Amino acid sequence: MELMQCARREQSRPAAGRIMSDFGYGFAAMQNPVWTLSQVLLATGGRILSGGTEAKFRSISTDTRTLEPGDLFLALSGDRFDGRQFVRDALKKGAAGVIVSEPVDVNMPVPFILVADPLRALGDLAAYRRAHMHDLRVIAITGSSGKTTVKEMCAAILNREYNVLKTEGNFNNLIGMPLSLLKVDSCHDVAVLEMGMNRPGEIARMAEIADPDIACIVNVQSAHLSGLESIEGVARAKGELFAGLKSWSRLCVNIDDKRVRTLARNYSREQILFGRGKKAHVRATHIRNQGEEGVAFTLHIGREKKRLQIHSIGEHNVTNSLAAAAMAHAAGVKMEHIVQGLIDFTPYDKRMQIEEIKGLKIINDCYNANPASMLAALDAVLGIKKNKKSVAILGDMLELGEASFKAHRHLGETVACKHFDYLLAHGEFSRKVVEGALDASMTMKQARQMESKEAIVETIMNFVHLGELGKGDFLLVKGSRGMRMETIIEDLKKRM
Repeated sequence: MELMQCARREQSRPAAGRIMSDFGYGFAAMQNPVWTLSQVLLATGGRILSGGTEAKFRSISTDTRTLEPGDLFLALSGDRFDGRQFVRDALKKGAAGVIVSEPVDVNMPVPFILVADPLRALGDLAAYRRAHMHDLRVIAITGSSGKTTVKEMCAAILNREYNVLKTEGNFNNLIGMPLSLLKVDSCHDVAVLEMGMNRPGEIARMAEIADPDIACIVNVQSAHLSGLESIEGVARAKGELFAGLKSWSRLCVNIDDKRVRTLARNYSREQILFGRGKKAHVRATHIRNQGEEGVAFTLHIGREKKRLQIHSIGEHNVTNSLAAAAMAHAAGVKMEHIVQGLIDFTPYDKRMQIEEIKGLKIINDCYNANPASMLAALDAVLGIKKNKKSVAILGDMLELGEASFKAHRHLGETVACKHFDYLLAHGEFSRKVVEGALDASMTMKQARQMESKEAIVETIMNFVHLGELGKGDFLLVKGSRGMRMETIIEDLKKRM
């Protein structure tokens, strides 16, 4: 069915609008992307050292574990790996060509392409492909927190009118984003791309590759401070997205975030304002927390308005909904489809997902954490727990640099102020979290520094056995990605 729809869409386009490559191979005519060697050389500026000049490649691969016969293997290198070590494996699995930055001591029966920087070459290949998809609209999303949820919401809305390519999972860096974009073909009307970063220049490069038509900075908060030094540094790095846009691109601006507002003032491009204030073109009013059922609000887009309820807990998801609605509106989606897309949306993996284990309600928000997202999660639990008990099981917030001690101490204070019954803190900064909680009136029985995840599971089991926790009580599990706090939930499932 999808192939038939794609064919009908292609036939309906005027001949002048059909996309042909520089070498006579039409990307638009292919269901599976096909690259010629000439296209690869033109896109990357690479130099061929061996192999035939008529070679073609099924797709671009950077991982021999998923490489398929006919792929072009691009050997990336980093601090902990050297892709050249996997060239032999790539050839054994049927790679039709190899891109490297230095010669390798391997007999090359296929084209061997030399480039200055494989990571740069990966981005250049994605940029080349995007440039040859003239009918494609690209939406780019960045922000300190919530960007994956916003991306998923936006894609859910757009899917009601368009064929959408979206960033899969956490493929939002200088490797993942180009790999996502390389999957685009003529069937796609819109690409929704998430852009993450932890140092200056990364967003600028991704904007250069993706060439967005619509862009949104969801928020600017204290995150990745170890690489960006200050929240002002975060703002400058996020602002690279707006700076890298075409003159006719549209900006979706969160007017509730003063730093995003400040960034947007520097640009004369068309701006769609979203937020809770009356000046917002896309705004929310009459917000009502419905507990575990989500949040209800009235969505306004210009003079249109509609009451709806999203099935995501926490009022911060209202702002996420507005960001997604603003981008969909910028893309020309009708109000009715925006509303239905938001209603149909379900929380993404490890992002405020509620599951029940033997009567305990586990809130899995383990994907990542920074001070703002921690506060949002704690507020969300406060809004749904009613008269039930609550436990905050928190791992470290990573990459905060010199602000780490202060941020973790404040986190403990916040847990106590939000009236959680227990705090179980794990990680390098867990002592600071507990100190903050104790200073804010929690007792030593309530706030505990946990040496291991296994100890956390044992503690929860003891709470249940002693009747301290029971049916309907809430456990919030959250921490930065590197803490892998979801393993606690997995162990609880096995033990209970």
